[in-house]
Amino acid sequence: MLAGLYDDVHAALHTAGVRYVVVGGTAVVLQGYPRMTVDLDLVVDLTAASALAAVEALQGVGLRPRLPVAAEQFADPVIRREWVEQRNLMVFSFFDPDDSLREVDLFATEPLPFQDLHEQADVVLLGGVPVRVASKEHLLTMKRAAGRPRDLGDIAALEAMEEGR
Repeated sequence: MLAGLYDDVHAALHTAGVRYVVVGGTAVVLQGYPRMTVDLDLVVDLTAASALAAVEALQGVGLRPRLPVAAEQFADPVIRREWVEQRNLMVFSFFDPDDSLREVDLFATEPLPFQDLHEQADVVLLGGVPVRVASKEHLLTMKRAAGRPRDLGDIAALEAMEEGR
């Protein structure tokens, strides 16, 4: 993960009052396992108002939706459910047209109950902004569910870190 690459994203989400949790590879890095990752995976509060605030904050820092749709449609639970059920959408991706390294993925469904994920997250300061990062326990649960080779490596590293304490 490149230091500071997403400070503006965290600041914009914080300013907009969006409740979110960092998950995925970035969360693994922030939990102490150094590995390369570039995109930022987020689970946001999927209530319509919060999802809309998240989309607007991301667009406000210059990010654009990868799908050829209006980003605001992500905030509509009916449309989002249709995308998930009929198009197998897992994440709604935003990219930076000026920087190919910047991509933010918003989970289209909650991989775990959001309230639990949010309440049990660790808080770290990034660019002076408090950012919630999925707990190791929640990361392990999500990584096991995904089961991809990269996830299996993350599981092994996170478990080894726990055993080493």
